[in-house]
Amino acid sequence: MSSATGGLKELHQVHLDLEACHKQLESGPRRIAACERTAARKQAEIAAQKALITDLQKNADQKNLQFRTNEQHIEDLRTKLNQANSNKEFDIFKKQIEADTQANSGLEDAYLELLELVDAAKARLQELEVELTEIDVSVKNIKDEFKALEPKVKIQAAKLDVELRAAEKCIPQKMTEMYRRLIIAHGASSLAPLDAGACSECFVELSPQNIVEVRSAQIVICKSCGRLLYSADSE
Repeated sequence: MSSATGGLKELHQVHLDLEACHKQLESGPRRIAACERTAARKQAEIAAQKALITDLQKNADQKNLQFRTNEQHIEDLRTKLNQANSNKEFDIFKKQIEADTQANSGLEDAYLELLELVDAAKARLQELEVELTEIDVSVKNIKDEFKALEPKVKIQAAKLDVELRAAEKCIPQKMTEMYRRLIIAHGASSLAPLDAGACSECFVELSPQNIVEVRSAQIVICKSCGRLLYSADSE
């Protein structure tokens, strides 16, 4: 505890305003980076979707080729059937044609099913590309917004730095080192207003004597959390 001419309330406000500026300057790049990561994930999804379409189309083409090859084989068997020299040979060719026709029916079903999967995958690809476009627009908008905001915030922060140096004069020299350590550890919340007789940071109640000291513009350190306390009603 030490006596001072006051000014902790103003000092706290400058710290809060400066902290808000720093958060604005930090939030822009963070938002941009987050959107760019989302875009990268979406691009990976698109690449995977394209690879899926390629695989499905390749499988469909293979089924179609196998189907056409079997169709030609069936035609050859029909020719042989018509040229059979015996009933036994006729029966053999007939059974082969029936078996190949049944197999081809399954190939055709598989081919048509793969075509449907290709169409569905292409439709999903279009959706992903639209989503990526929307993300790219968001990234651009955030970048433009931050580009316009950054110079103004930096000017404001520079002014607040000057105000902070002046406001810190209310800290007694013997408490300067302790004050610096608090700021490094807690930032703007190193200072806390009195709230109904308690520290507004840790909510621990002060003794009646400490309350009087705070309200009489003395610097009081919260015994619980170490914050510098001041009266919110101080001028």
